[in-house]
Amino acid sequence: MLTGDERQAVRMAGELYTHIAAKVCGNGPTRADDLAELRASIHHVQHWVEAQSAAREHPGELRLMGEVIGGKEPRLE
Repeated sequence: MLTGDERQAVRMAGELYTHIAAKVCGNGPTRADDLAELRASIHHVQHWVEAQSAAREHPGELRLMGEVIGGKEPRLE
């Protein structure tokens, strides 16, 4: 499950796309391609945030953003 903050981040990323498409991006011949590239970037951000849930479910295999696997610093030998 996503936390409230994570759900908000995913929603905000989608809202950013909508705002840019409606208010920032022009209507010229490259509009569709530019918006397709932007959509891919927005989806990357959303997937990063959504992956937090999987990382919490499998802490020994996956890591939370900003953390390390298992919550432990790697041992340097």
